[in-house]
Amino acid sequence: MNTKLITGCALSGLVVAGGIATMVSAQTVAEATNLTEEQVIEIALMEVPGELMEVELEDSRKGQIYEVEITAEDGTEVEVEIAASTGEVLKVEADGEGCDKDDDGDRA
Repeated sequence: MNTKLITGCALSGLVVAGGIATMVSAQTVAEATNLTEEQVIEIALMEVPGELMEVELEDSRKGQIYEVEITAEDGTEVEVEIAASTGEVLKVEADGEGCDKDDDGDRA
């Protein structure tokens, strides 16, 4: 048999299988979270108007959350955490806030 033909068919099958797996994966995420990425972005931008930078679905102690990074209209980088199951805004934090250690190195 022609090995090029067999190799070509095998690669085509892998590409199709990969595409189907990606579609199933995206559908599974949407079903598991009850929200589409577009809905999450809309919620985040209503909370912090500005330019969308990044959206990530993460597992945390709080369950699955979306972390949405936005550059606010005043230029501040802001992270909005949204519960994937409910769409509830869990946290809004400007870059540099939170539990970062002191920059001056002093310890209490």
